[in-house]
Amino acid sequence: MTRTTRRSVPWRFAVPAAIAAATVGAVTFGPAAFADDSHPGLPDQSADQLVAKVAAARADALTGTVRIDTDLGLPALPGKAGGGPQALLSGTNKLQVAVDGPDRQRIGIISDLAEYNVIHNGRDVWTYDSRAHAATHGTIDTSRPDVAALLPTTPQDAAGQLLDLVGPSTDVRVDGTARVAGHDVYKLRFAPKAQGSLIAAATVFVDARTGVPLRVTVDTVKGGKPAIDIGFEKVSYDKPAADTFDFKPPAGARVKEVPTNEAVPEPPAAPNPPAAPTGEQPKQNPGLFGDGWATVVELPAGAEGRDATRLLGKLGKPVPGGTLIDTRLLNVLSTDSGRIFAGAVDADTLQRIAAQR
Repeated sequence: MTRTTRRSVPWRFAVPAAIAAATVGAVTFGPAAFADDSHPGLPDQSADQLVAKVAAARADALTGTVRIDTDLGLPALPGKAGGGPQALLSGTNKLQVAVDGPDRQRIGIISDLAEYNVIHNGRDVWTYDSRAHAATHGTIDTSRPDVAALLPTTPQDAAGQLLDLVGPSTDVRVDGTARVAGHDVYKLRFAPKAQGSLIAAATVFVDARTGVPLRVTVDTVKGGKPAIDIGFEKVSYDKPAADTFDFKPPAGARVKEVPTNEAVPEPPAAPNPPAAPTGEQPKQNPGLFGDGWATVVELPAGAEGRDATRLLGKLGKPVPGGTLIDTRLLNVLSTDSGRIFAGAVDADTLQRIAAQR
């Protein structure tokens, strides 16, 4: 089966997407919110046909409500009640999503009478936290190829990452049919052939008519319910109203300007980039180690690394040389030097790679 090529996801969002890529508060829905128990009779499709259908699918415009169930086995998250993106790391959460091509996306994270919004409109990217009454604003280079992947918080983005894994290391098969958000779907199952990953399998629920992924579940080798279940409760392929992507900070809100292009960081570079000329400091980019389901990402030391280290220090446990968060799906190691290693692999693998670096 041929590997499917797609645009890379900016590394700042890669880990959140992977743990639910993409990709708050305690909004609870019954298990039937995504799908019912029906198994519609659909024409037979091979795994190759469905992979091609997903790869060719175009949902340039859509609106919908996405529910994310995340069960990583994490301890209670500090600040979850604040309703920011960190709340997506646990529990059941609800998002309002609108997309109009690569230049306009809006995601609203809803929780307990509060909202956290991310709005991308042309060159402008805004975030707004209603609880803190604070906004950020940045501009981006719209020629960058990863702009459309700025917000990997829908089933399409999660499925796109799975398609990147299709190859000799992955078993892909059709696993029946179902209904999601009122649409007939095929169930396309991905599983690593070799051991070494914490992921046992992932299932993509593919709209039988459009090929658009409407739900993705991720199961772990530790068993139990899915570690991630992200899918549409409601979805429409109609073009959103243009003013959906307009944003003006409310009166009295604190607004922070961020430098141009910080809203969309550079995608991961290969490890060990060439040395910079004498007198120049080499640019620190994330590194990738391993491949397929056992890939490990290394984030370099820096301001963002220090911010993440502080968060991990509140959630993780001390290990030689750093702090470790050990979850059902993803392990994250923050070293004393400020570097972060993350992957769907066991803790020993992360510590070994960190020691080699």
